[in-house]
Amino acid sequence: MILRKAFPVIFLAAMFLFSLVGQRAMAKAPVRIACVGDSITWGVGLPNRHTQVYAALLQKRLGKAYRVLDCGHPGATALKHIAADHPSWMASYWQVSQFKRATAFKPNIVIIMLGTNDSNPCNRRLVRKDFTRDYSDLVRHFQKLSTHPRIFICLPPSLENGTVKGPYPAIPAHGVVARIVRIVHSMHLKSINIFHALAGRWNLFIRDRVHPNVQGQAIMAGIIYHALLKAGAVHP
Repeated sequence: MILRKAFPVIFLAAMFLFSLVGQRAMAKAPVRIACVGDSITWGVGLPNRHTQVYAALLQKRLGKAYRVLDCGHPGATALKHIAADHPSWMASYWQVSQFKRATAFKPNIVIIMLGTNDSNPCNRRLVRKDFTRDYSDLVRHFQKLSTHPRIFICLPPSLENGTVKGPYPAIPAHGVVARIVRIVHSMHLKSINIFHALAGRWNLFIRDRVHPNVQGQAIMAGIIYHALLKAGAVHP
């Protein structure tokens, strides 16, 4: 009889403890940041990309309260469908495993830096026709996740006066960057201006003048960190 009378109290106490433990577990769950991009995000040309790429440097700055995932894919474009005569290293981000990985990660923050490969001459017609729609759809894809992440758009580094080996030399990224700027404004997003920060500073790139070197990646990490901090998305 005593146990029967005490059962509601014990039950409520147990529920309270479970709730308290659950709240503490949620409070300790790290903020998840997905870095979506191409070979610049992936870290082509770095001696040790796992520690020198901007995502890794951002993780080091933020600490254990955050989990930063590098979801860059070399050759990725924001275009859903790329030109039939595209070079073998090029791919639509929509079709690569990192897209699925970034989605499954259920990020709280998404940093997107795409557009460099879209500016390739083989995609010129498709950029005029589809880039704004496809890039905007990519943003919406992440916005619709259950975590409703905050989206930050990086204007990719400039390619002006740079060279790319192969049959498809890069062209100035102004056309793509201008489109990204318009997307940022129309969708009320936060932008991070990597383009102007690195423009013309070829000492911050490896020999191909496309991929930032160790120092360039460190500068990008600092710019992105301070942009997130200013927006209140992260805390020191």
